[in-house]
Amino acid sequence: MLQKLAAAAALTTALSSVAFAMPMAGSLIGHVDSQDVQPMGAPGDMRITKTASGTNAGPGTPLDGARVQWSDVTVLKGGQGPVTGTITFITPTGTTSSPYKGTVTTDPMGRVTATGTFRTTKGSGDFAGLKGRGTFSVAFSSPTDFTGQWQGDFKTPGQRTSRR
Repeated sequence: MLQKLAAAAALTTALSSVAFAMPMAGSLIGHVDSQDVQPMGAPGDMRITKTASGTNAGPGTPLDGARVQWSDVTVLKGGQGPVTGTITFITPTGTTSSPYKGTVTTDPMGRVTATGTFRTTKGSGDFAGLKGRGTFSVAFSSPTDFTGQWQGDFKTPGQRTSRR
């Protein structure tokens, strides 16, 4: 009996420190704050370095209402090309940062979109230890305004039970 009780206590302790997976998603509204465009050879080829800020809506998630900051570099050849950067979500109780990479596309009408992937690697406060990955899509409605969607699966660090 005592062995079963000890085994149950050990299992409970082990399970309490396991990371928990949780899907999350949100909608973004952003505005370009600064942008540096450097021509690269042929017409339409350029390197764009930009920063942007905005807000996230994700009802029922810890990131609902978060301020969002972006910093990225895009290399376009003929209106298409890779983008790499970092997105940071800022809430009153913590922050989380995710590097991302994707592809920017300009259609014949001049509409700019981007799709890609991100990996959450850093967090502070309530988001310390948060890890995850997911996908995103963004569409520009003007040269400086955009909206987007993101979704992913995240793991929170396990919580240990207190010893009394």
